[in-house]
Amino acid sequence: MCNALSQAANREAFQRDEEAFMEAYALTPEERQLVRDRDFRGLLAHGGNIYFLIKLGVVTGNGLYKMGARMRGESYEQFPATRNDAGAT
Repeated sequence: MCNALSQAANREAFQRDEEAFMEAYALTPEERQLVRDRDFRGLLAHGGNIYFLIKLGVVTGNGLYKMGARMRGESYEQFPATRNDAGAT
């Protein structure tokens, strides 16, 4: 499903009706909830690929740093401040 978001028409379809878009790609109920929750860490744990998830992040207004902040449990403002720390993971 995330790879399909490479195409503008699919991004528009997702934004118009997320539920129908997820249905078209036969996501499981658990996968759908992870998408609804924008739970990128959960999607990764469920077998998602970070490169494909970035497509989902962008279409939902969650660029790479916002995704990283959510996955680390930090605010968007906190996350960039940790990127140059020697212990940042």
